[in-house]
Amino acid sequence: MSSAGTTVISPAEISHSQLSDAQRVLARCEKLPATAGTGKLRRKVQAEIRFYNQCLKGQVKKKSLAGNNLPYLSLLTECALRVPGFQDVMKPFSFPNFNSENKSAVANEDWLDRPERIVVDVVADGGRCWIKVAARNPEALLASMLGDGGYGRRTLLHQIRDMLACARYHPHLYASPEVKVLFACSQLVPEQLIRIVETAGAKVITIARTDSGVDDSGDLITRDNSIFRALRLEEVPENAVLNLDVSSMIAYVSALTNGRANFRFQENILTEQAESERIEPVKPVLKTLFSSRKLICCQSAYDDFKQIASVMAGPTEDAATVELLKLLEVVPDEPSQKTSDLDMKGKIKKRPLVIFGTGDTHKAVTITANIGFLRAAAGQGVHFVAFVHPSRALTENKEITAVAL
Repeated sequence: MSSAGTTVISPAEISHSQLSDAQRVLARCEKLPATAGTGKLRRKVQAEIRFYNQCLKGQVKKKSLAGNNLPYLSLLTECALRVPGFQDVMKPFSFPNFNSENKSAVANEDWLDRPERIVVDVVADGGRCWIKVAARNPEALLASMLGDGGYGRRTLLHQIRDMLACARYHPHLYASPEVKVLFACSQLVPEQLIRIVETAGAKVITIARTDSGVDDSGDLITRDNSIFRALRLEEVPENAVLNLDVSSMIAYVSALTNGRANFRFQENILTEQAESERIEPVKPVLKTLFSSRKLICCQSAYDDFKQIASVMAGPTEDAATVELLKLLEVVPDEPSQKTSDLDMKGKIKKRPLVIFGTGDTHKAVTITANIGFLRAAAGQGVHFVAFVHPSRALTENKEITAVAL
């Protein structure tokens, strides 16, 4: 049945394979770790499934089927499952709020005609790599770049340039993330398209298609599921400068981490830390980190740590404090510019802001137990390079009232 100008099809004509493909993609999505982005991805695939189910219940205009997002969502999912160091999908990154006073301080191409933010399809390699998923036919993408895409339409080249520009304002380990473009195609990517992408500053990667869609072979890579991802021990560069915050200095000199964790304290929090220390000792990790690396702390962290130790530390903790301070270079408080973007609320307090901001100024890895600040900052779009260890308190003077195990 049809009417003038409109073609309709019956449920029998609707491809059941589209529904099964969408269900397959959803099953693949479920293998991804839970992040803000993967939750968004699952919801988009579920919306596709609802649409195809509606198609099968009644007649649907054929043109409604032409613009489905399933090829893009499928390719994005496979990319997320395969990339090393997967961190997130569909992750937004903002450009700085340039105004008349600070526009002159940056290159015109960094703000002229830029969107306020971009959405990166896949963040990989622990944050070092941003991937743009290009699910359209490469020939069509090339034609669009060469002027066949309609006036005012942003092409893949525009999107790549936006990503490269935005990456400069969101460094990982103080270097701009590498931008890559992923194609999935049964035919070769045109050499001219590859040259355009690489000349712009991005790299080209591909995933092969099978007759039934994207090849879903490959290992599943999962990572930390929080919005802030700390460095693993092996990811801290050998030549890294380490910025110690108060919590890391306390953990290093604590009696708990120096062989005296076999106590049950009157304070539940100390008992929990002792139990944790017996299972996951902190000192060996910190000693490995500190070995042969330059250690700094800002003046505020130094002053606060000395004050806390003078009041709370026992004799052996005092001695350990003296030895630790010999290893440190104390630097002036000098928080980096990006700390000014943080709203002082919740876990965002002045002291950690100064400590982490000074570490950022020195391009250092901050060693900390303060995961609350890092997550709160990440929630506001500000990320710091950090290694996180379990929290430990000064406990030597508490052993008098504790029960030895």
